[in-house]
Amino acid sequence: MATTSDRDDVDVRAGPDVTPLVKAVVFDMDGVLCRYRRELRLERLAAWSGRSAEAIEAAIWRSGFEDEGERGRLSADDYLKGFGARIDYPLSAEQWIEARRVAIEPDQAVLALARTLGSVMPVGMLTNNPLLLKRHFAEVFPAAAAVFGSRAVFSSELGRVKPEAEAFRRLAVRLSATPEEILYFDDDESYVAGARAAGLRAEHVGGAAGVRAGLARHGVECP
Repeated sequence: MATTSDRDDVDVRAGPDVTPLVKAVVFDMDGVLCRYRRELRLERLAAWSGRSAEAIEAAIWRSGFEDEGERGRLSADDYLKGFGARIDYPLSAEQWIEARRVAIEPDQAVLALARTLGSVMPVGMLTNNPLLLKRHFAEVFPAAAAVFGSRAVFSSELGRVKPEAEAFRRLAVRLSATPEEILYFDDDESYVAGARAAGLRAEHVGGAAGVRAGLARHGVECP
């Protein structure tokens, strides 16, 4: 994968009155790189634990627990332990991985676009997710892990979550770019607004056609 320093045609310094060129393109995970079907995840967890899907959703997603994980306030191990305690079932890492994986339907067209784009400029991913998913990303979503590698960034490692502007500013530091040099795609309008507030260019999209149109609007050519 080419880096910014490898590409003189990408790393052009703009004058004070010229919009900087896009140096990195970043994708949201759930909703852009894949369809996330939480109901399938809940079905699997309910079958193992004997608790209802509604009870599990309340215990994890409506209790503040998942938010704590997404903010990086729980280590991967503490998150897994807390997850099991909240659903009253000794959930193993392998089960957590399986339940998360079955909820993902990869968007192969968007992944292919990102892979192709990555041959000419840095591409990244930003998702609100806990450290446990970061640890097991290659097992849960191998296609995305193969495309983004170390540029798959998780809110839990930044210590901030979307749509907070600081999350996007920290992302820019991770990518060695200024916010204005990053083009970001997300299916959540509030996250797009947060990215723009931080100075990123951001597009509200879903599907490869929307991504291609967004790239064109910002002068990014995809081979």
